[in-house]
Amino acid sequence: MNIINKIKTSLFGLDKEISVPNAPIEMTMGEREKKIYDEEHLRLQKLYEKWICKDKWLLQKEGIPLLFGINPDTKEPDDNVSMKIDELWMHAQECVHNKLLLVLNADNSDDKWEVLPINLYRWAVVSRISVPDEFSTLIAFVIQTVKPEQNSQNQIVVEQDAVLQKHKEIVMGAATSLLVNASAQCQNDNGKVSAENISKLIIENKQEWFGQDEPLLVESVMTELIDDYIKLTSPIV
Repeated sequence: MNIINKIKTSLFGLDKEISVPNAPIEMTMGEREKKIYDEEHLRLQKLYEKWICKDKWLLQKEGIPLLFGINPDTKEPDDNVSMKIDELWMHAQECVHNKLLLVLNADNSDDKWEVLPINLYRWAVVSRISVPDEFSTLIAFVIQTVKPEQNSQNQIVVEQDAVLQKHKEIVMGAATSLLVNASAQCQNDNGKVSAENISKLIIENKQEWFGQDEPLLVESVMTELIDDYIKLTSPIV
């Protein structure tokens, strides 16, 4: 009779041994993590925890792959992801030249461009690029906790957000104006309102609404924004 059963017998007058479950086997931290989270989540979590500690990333070799959850140091993307990375890199170059994506050293060659992780994330959100949830969560934490003195460009980022919101409002106002005053040009061949047609008209006449400023939204993002607006305002039948 083991000591636990002896105590229980003496206290409660039990004649038979009471079985006591074996103590659970102690799990390592790694085993606990795998039990709670799947391996891909853990991989991405650890990947971004490592890279988010860096002050800046090389846009092409580090930042763009990280948006796809690719480790720039080790993992080689498959052909499908590699093609998407190349396409996004081309889009990023265009945005840098149009001052839609802020890099720290725009005067250098494009392969040496450096970007703050926060700025890259904000650009990805504006460009409607789907990024891993693990990246979004960590960046949100950084944005909420970073001290202004730790980031000399923090004020610039805040100001850009305000301008971006203003430009979104301008696009919505321009779309409404065009729908009222040039409805025929806003329709496609089937007579339905076309977000693509509206965004093209806005780009073609951007001085009318943005003055000398360059819109912070590229045409494709304008189209998505207007399309969402059209869906919200469409009558329910």
